Amino acid sequence: MTRKAVIGMVRAAALAGAFFLAGGAIPLLGGILMMLAPAPIIIYAVGRPSPNARAIIAVLLATAFVTLLWGSLGGLAYFVSFGLATAIACYMLERRSSFEMITAVGAGVMVAVSVVAMLVIVGGPDALIKSVHGALTQMMARGQDFNKLLGMPVIPADTQTSVIALTMQLSPAFALLLAASATLLNLRVFWRWAGPQRLAYNLFGDLSRWSAPEWMVWLLLAGGFGLFIPVSAISSIALNGFICIAAIYFCQGLAIIGFYFQSLAVPSIVRGIIYFVVFAQPFVAALVCTAGVFDMWIDFRRLKPPSPEANNLGDFF
Repeated sequence: MTRKAVIGMVRAAALAGAFFLAGGAIPLLGGILMMLAPAPIIIYAVGRPSPNARAIIAVLLATAFVTLLWGSLGGLAYFVSFGLATAIACYMLERRSSFEMITAVGAGVMVAVSVVAMLVIVGGPDALIKSVHGALTQMMARGQDFNKLLGMPVIPADTQTSVIALTMQLSPAFALLLAASATLLNLRVFWRWAGPQRLAYNLFGDLSRWSAPEWMVWLLLAGGFGLFIPVSAISSIALNGFICIAAIYFCQGLAIIGFYFQSLAVPSIVRGIIYFVVFAQPFVAALVCTAGVFDMWIDFRRLKPPSPEANNLGDFF
């Protein structure tokens, strides 16, 4: 490995570690920087000689940096989350995997390994649940103090309890969606930064024509029916699965909106306002998700070729 490559590796590992540490040091902006922790190493390794070795060594080096600055638990937290996700993304990019597959595998491994590590550290499921509940309670208390500082009304105690309980119930879905969003964000940053020059295939293609696999609607229906099963554990699993699948169809609804933005040449400022409303208003977001589900039958973008049955019917008339 050349001197330039070694310097680039140290720089990428240091940036990855710094982005990860920013999550606990900088309010609000730090969370966004933490989600970008894989990007420096992916940009450094993919499309270069010995990419997998570059990625693994850089991840280990970033783990060492985080350990020195935040302790062994911090280093372990980086390694089992963003470190593994970085190595997986680099490996799958070199194997020309689709962005959907990279996102699914990276997010799944990130969440699964992180949960196993936390179970080992805290001593079991009950201790983990208690720890997460305590962290949510502290976050709620800090939010209440912030509301008091701004002169805003305080949330009643019973409402706080309900919010914490609901968040605990939906925490698996939230964790998966957050991990998937982080993986997808890093892939997008890599593609904009160096992807077309480094990869021999088009990673994203035309996202305005993107659609979820048709078989996924059965998972959505299974999750919906599972909500009515009178067993709390099964209904909770069904609810979390339903939310994850619904998020995928929400992305398909966004693709439909983007398709018509391009077709109608909608100005950028109007697009920004509409996207803001979509993300800010739950009812509008639900409509976008519904459009994504029914796109399989209605085909809003007319992407599917006309069926022979329709052609025969037209000839008959």
